[in-house]
Amino acid sequence: MYVITGATSRTGSVVANYLIEKGQQVRVLGRDAERLATFADKGADVFVAEPADQAALTEAFTGAKAVYVMLQPNYIATSNNFRAYQDRIMDAIMPALEKATVKYAVSLSSWGADKHEGTGPVAGLHQLEQRLNRIAGLNVLHIRPGYFMENTFSQVDNILARHTAAGPFSPNVKFPFIATQDVGFAAGEALLKLDFQGKQIRELHGNQDLTMLEVATIIGKAIQHPGLTYVQDSKEKTRQDLLDLNFSEHIIQLILEVADAMNAGHIQMLNPRSADNSTPISYERFVNETLLPLYKLKKQ
Repeated sequence: MYVITGATSRTGSVVANYLIEKGQQVRVLGRDAERLATFADKGADVFVAEPADQAALTEAFTGAKAVYVMLQPNYIATSNNFRAYQDRIMDAIMPALEKATVKYAVSLSSWGADKHEGTGPVAGLHQLEQRLNRIAGLNVLHIRPGYFMENTFSQVDNILARHTAAGPFSPNVKFPFIATQDVGFAAGEALLKLDFQGKQIRELHGNQDLTMLEVATIIGKAIQHPGLTYVQDSKEKTRQDLLDLNFSEHIIQLILEVADAMNAGHIQMLNPRSADNSTPISYERFVNETLLPLYKLKKQ
């Protein structure tokens, strides 16, 4: 049996569905039984638990062949101390894995997780890797994907309101863009094969490296706005926009920190792009299949 934490998340849902489609026995974990119901309809075992409930996680992990481990962000519940929230989840997951004597785990980490500070929320994923590595007898594969394509959904609102793409990132710095679907497929495949031993890391660069100016050009072509460009907002502009979206000052500082780290190259891939760490979905495909329908819906 495979156990999937964060089963309703973008990557977790892909992992769960991948394994179910491969005929595997899957237990999906989440806070809300209603949101997990779609997996039950496919034959999965539904287990409702809070992510920081050690006893519940121990029960859920017992008998598992392998576990997909992730730290789902909760920006509302963690408005004043995001890292403490991450620590509470890890304080539940680690002993649960040990008590259930789980032998294999695939963790969702991130590019930049090699750094212990100066990376905003990613610093918690550095700690996740370190703590999983300390569990004796656990074979763990840490997947470090690049920048999620889904993070550019916010450009839809920018374009509709300001007629430009915008954000805190430098316009000419290239980032490794990856679709969360490809991350989920890679994790699902790793869980199905279980061909890793000890403590391993796998970077996923995605399909291509793009600047935000190139992102704007691709979106502009899809929405028939060929002159679309990208504007780097000031920190104060970004801060005010996030305040308007009801983000706390604490979370805003973490977001600005990670943006600075990406702009400065403090967050970067450690290995060169290769066939092994590249993934199929291009940003053009993502825009046409996923972002464009959202744009059309909001434009109505």
